[in-house]
Amino acid sequence: MTQDAQDPNLPISDVQESDLSREPTVAGGGTKLAPNAVQLSEVVDDDGDPEYADEPQQNDITAHPNGSEGWLPATDLPPPSDRALSPSSQPARSGSVLKKRRPGSIASKASSVHGEPIFDGVERNRSTRSVGSTRSRRSMFTNAEGKPVNGSTFINGAGATGPSATATADGSLHRRMQSADDALTGKQKKKIGQAEVKQGQRLSKVIKSESKVEKKSLEIAIQELGELQKIQKTAVKRESKAHTTHTKAVTAFHKAEEAYLAARTKYEIAQAAMQSEADNLEIARNNARGATENMQEKATEVDGLRKVFGVDEREREVMMNDLKGKPKDGKGSSFWK
Repeated sequence: MTQDAQDPNLPISDVQESDLSREPTVAGGGTKLAPNAVQLSEVVDDDGDPEYADEPQQNDITAHPNGSEGWLPATDLPPPSDRALSPSSQPARSGSVLKKRRPGSIASKASSVHGEPIFDGVERNRSTRSVGSTRSRRSMFTNAEGKPVNGSTFINGAGATGPSATATADGSLHRRMQSADDALTGKQKKKIGQAEVKQGQRLSKVIKSESKVEKKSLEIAIQELGELQKIQKTAVKRESKAHTTHTKAVTAFHKAEEAYLAARTKYEIAQAAMQSEADNLEIARNNARGATENMQEKATEVDGLRKVFGVDEREREVMMNDLKGKPKDGKGSSFWK
């Protein structure tokens, strides 16, 4: 079946007879395996680059996220005149292991579903990763709290050796290499082997040079550790001096506190005595004032008694004279009149 016979409004029934040069638009944006499908190989998207043509592999059946066979009809399909050529009319080449990184492509969407890998032995070349993704890689070491340890250049290992510098090839590369070895003669293999030995020697020089750089980096890190230890030593000395000064200050405070407590006790005793004497003085004043008031009252009473007594004495003398018959002027007393 050709591209013209493929109805864009119907699901893809046979991947070998369908156009996979475009990215279909589906609900959910994910990719799942069909129940009976074999694990898929990645389809390389060329992005218009003639060196990287789209090439579907065997059993490239992409399951719909909702479980139906094939994809839903695309809503962003261009007119037939603008569509890409079918795979049969495009230059075919074997699948490359150097796959271009493109967000949103079929290969990137099919990389995982719910965090589980779909393709076995498929890993993008690390050289295509951005600088930001390399910087955000988690550290190989963690501290006691489980946080990543941030360090210098070689905290996550060397750049030319180690797992991070090793490329993992997919199965197609091994098959291509085996096929090419079978087609080469012994002389050609020897020539290629010699070239590989020279490349290995050059790489060995790079690795040795990096070893020296890493050794220098380790020496710098140890030197920084020594400088930090000097700072620690100075800080400990300052802490010791501060501790001695603090001890002296605490001792002086205790002495001052004792003197303050003694003075406060003496002050409180003197204050209590003063208050007691003030109370005694007030009581004495009140008593004296009361005695004076009593004297005034008694003096008033005495003055009244004296006046009454004087009047009574005079009246008694007059009465006694009258009783004796001795009037003063020779006349009879008028006291009894």
